[in-house]
Amino acid sequence: MTDYTREIWVRIFMLAIWLALAIGAVTVLDPERDTSAVVAVLIAVIAGLAILRPFRASHLVIAAVAALAYAAVQGLRASAPGADPNGTYIPAAAAGAFAMVITAIIGDALRSALLAYDAELMSRSQVIAEIEAVDPHTGATKQQHAERLMNLEVERARRYGHAFTLLMIGPDDWADYVSRNGPQAAEQSAAQLSQEYLTRLRTVDTVIQMGEGAYLLLLPETPIEGAQVVAEKLAAAAQEILGVEVRCGIAAFPDDEVTSSGLMREAEEALEFARAAAIRVASRSLLS
Repeated sequence: MTDYTREIWVRIFMLAIWLALAIGAVTVLDPERDTSAVVAVLIAVIAGLAILRPFRASHLVIAAVAALAYAAVQGLRASAPGADPNGTYIPAAAAGAFAMVITAIIGDALRSALLAYDAELMSRSQVIAEIEAVDPHTGATKQQHAERLMNLEVERARRYGHAFTLLMIGPDDWADYVSRNGPQAAEQSAAQLSQEYLTRLRTVDTVIQMGEGAYLLLLPETPIEGAQVVAEKLAAAAQEILGVEVRCGIAAFPDDEVTSSGLMREAEEALEFARAAAIRVASRSLLS
């Protein structure tokens, strides 16, 4: 049992004990069974409102209104002609009002514990998702997460007005490399490429494995000129590892495209252009 679940159970127990005591006290003190039953229902409703919170401070509003109404009813009964002078109208009113207010406070504490537990679960699920998104062999993010991560970076760049650059880097003929070196050696080389990219890039950058020795690199807050320098260095380092030509296509937000799919297309086309033109790095922004 975690600290969060333990705290939730403690507060549930506190609320249950308090509800039993509060309803019992009002039932004993209120000389009229009908109003004591209504107060019992109201106390339970206030507890529910404190946890569910249909609108802001709903539990406090209902508790205050119900407490005032109940106190007013008991006051009228105490001052009515023929009222029992020894009746417990005033103590019942005080007990009812106190029970409603304290119920709202305890219910609110339980809600806070539930919200904290929910936040903890979300945090843990995000950590698990991030772990599952990483290929344990290469250390790079898996390809199926590329679109989601690109959408996040594009939205962040659009919101804050920052530059964002996408790099598609890969060897000229991966199939030929695999046939010459074998699938196992090629797989090890792909993992070595990933580690090289991860080592050379910043922690805020993302390396995504795209298959056939190609990787997609997300560089937040990086202008096209800076991305070109990075691409040249990475391609040269990758070429030393593989022993074959490695080229890179660059797409920049917002100069080349403003959508994640458009940036991906631009980067792929730039890489194909680099291969066709036998140059190391290509980009529409750099060539225009």
